[in-house]
Amino acid sequence: MMVSFFARLLKSSFLKYGIVGVFGLVVDMGIFYLLHKMLGVNYVVSNIISSSLAVVHNFIMNSFITFKVKDRLLRRFASFYLIALVGMAVSSGMLALMIDGLSMDSMVAKMISVLVVAVTQYFLNKKLTFRKKRIPQ
Repeated sequence: MMVSFFARLLKSSFLKYGIVGVFGLVVDMGIFYLLHKMLGVNYVVSNIISSSLAVVHNFIMNSFITFKVKDRLLRRFASFYLIALVGMAVSSGMLALMIDGLSMDSMVAKMISVLVVAVTQYFLNKKLTFRKKRIPQ
């Protein structure tokens, strides 16, 4: 019973999305750190740039590994990026609240905002961006 649970979990799109997300997080956090902490770029600008690059990475990986869809890639990317833009707006608002309002460290605030946004984006992308085309019977 437990073995079949883990076997299903390993095959699940949520786990694959999470693994891709971890690599995307490394891209996002690394670029954010470089821009904001090392180069002194404003945290909102840094967030938008780092998130955008992570979005491109995650779209490619999720298309071919997680959801295994290769059709209508331009349309799917537009949907994925639109959902990401909403996520960027939410995360930028969260960053402003946590950094300016609560005086949190920007890296901690970035990590919290990424985690909150990622869960929401998974469900939106699964239902909207990566849904498979239904074949009429």
